[in-house]
Amino acid sequence: MHEILICKMKNKVGVLNRFTGLLTRRNINIESASINSTPDNKAVVAKFKIRIAESHEREHLKRVISKQIDVLSAEWCDPEKNKESDHTLLSDIEKY
Repeated sequence: MHEILICKMKNKVGVLNRFTGLLTRRNINIESASINSTPDNKAVVAKFKIRIAESHEREHLKRVISKQIDVLSAEWCDPEKNKESDHTLLSDIEKY
């Protein structure tokens, strides 16, 4: 099933690389991503559309990501907002 994960991370070199490494080690593919920096450029807000096979992996993944240095927060998007988020991710990609 597709899930939308929203993470707020410090805007530092290597943070996104460590995040994607966590997903790679768990054999989780990022299907789409939207990453934007905050106005003060100290943090980034990243939305990832990922496919998770089992529901218990969802909360485990959130705990593991939240424990990472430089990750400020990690939240799953509401299932009701998934369609909106899909549209937002697609429109962000189409801009480029």
